[in-house]
Amino acid sequence: MGHMSSDLLGLEGRVVMVTGAGKGYGRQIALAYAENGATLVTVDPNVEKAAQIASEAEALGVTAIPIRGDFRVALDVVSTFDKVEELLGMLYGIVHVTSGESHTPFVEMLESEWYDLLNSNVKSSLYALRYGLRYLSGGGFFVVVLPPAGQIEPHVAAIRGALKGLVEGASTVFPDTLRVNGVIPSRESVGGDQDANLVRAVLGLGSSVSEGIHGSILSIGLPEAPRPTKFEDLLRQLP
Repeated sequence: MGHMSSDLLGLEGRVVMVTGAGKGYGRQIALAYAENGATLVTVDPNVEKAAQIASEAEALGVTAIPIRGDFRVALDVVSTFDKVEELLGMLYGIVHVTSGESHTPFVEMLESEWYDLLNSNVKSSLYALRYGLRYLSGGGFFVVVLPPAGQIEPHVAAIRGALKGLVEGASTVFPDTLRVNGVIPSRESVGGDQDANLVRAVLGLGSSVSEGIHGSILSIGLPEAPRPTKFEDLLRQLP
């Protein structure tokens, strides 16, 4: 994927946690940190997916610890950070990948879907930042991956606005040595080199080259997702 030099990034041996590591952007970001020498904590509500990514990371020659954790639930968040401290000590960085998606038109959205979005995106990010601060070493980082810009319905825009406020507010409260930033991909993850710009941006924000960048929200342009083949379209129509 053409990642930067690990010597330049300064990630060798640093302990980095990636939430939502089981799929999509989370998976690719986790492996990118592993490729650049970070000791990895893979967190996902599905423990099998967390373990699979940890296994792939270890094949790259780094230490990786899988943890089952649902960051919508405060007890899970506390338990996750306690396990990290017990096994690895302090963290250097956290990448929190929001997971809530909505393709429902605004006028058709149910109240339950709105609360699911809030929990999956805003509540989980608030918990990750609030509790994570206690376990981040000096000079560490926190990066949140916001819902894609391509999701333009008002309720998703409101979620992005809340997350922007969380990141920007952190810049006025936390010391500059703790870098809190966010990224907005232009679309959902499709995997592989198609997502490389987003992965490189998150990798850069966690590295030593981003010192001094704090409270920023970066919009990341990505190439259009490949159109599904006619066969894939037919498969989607099957009951």
